[in-house]
Amino acid sequence: MRSLRRLTTSLSARLRDDSGVATLEGAVLAPIVIFATMVIVQAACYFMANTTATNAAQISVESARLQGATDADGEEAGRSYLSQVTALDDATVDVGRAGGTVTATVIAPAPSIVPLVPMPEVRSVVNAPEERVTQP
Repeated sequence: MRSLRRLTTSLSARLRDDSGVATLEGAVLAPIVIFATMVIVQAACYFMANTTATNAAQISVESARLQGATDADGEEAGRSYLSQVTALDDATVDVGRAGGTVTATVIAPAPSIVPLVPMPEVRSVVNAPEERVTQP
């Protein structure tokens, strides 16, 4: 009986002595919190780049669909917009026409805050009908 009491007393004393637990919790949780923060920031950068590509494609198609405008006019408008914002580097703007529809495509590498982790490219395609003048 005495050895059982000594064992339970020794066990409860060991359980009460939790010195170093906060350090251990911090050592385990800190990398998890940092990783989660990096994932959130990276996702925000990707979606911002996607929105920027969509804006550039929309501006390109709106410029190219005007009566008398050329595909080069739309591409220039898209490149001009992209030069004013810094969300995308090395973006390509392509405008084409087919069957009365103008299509603008913007493709760019997504920004990455972690240099060795490749991100998928950002691609945005916008279509609009060509503007044409009709008689009332």
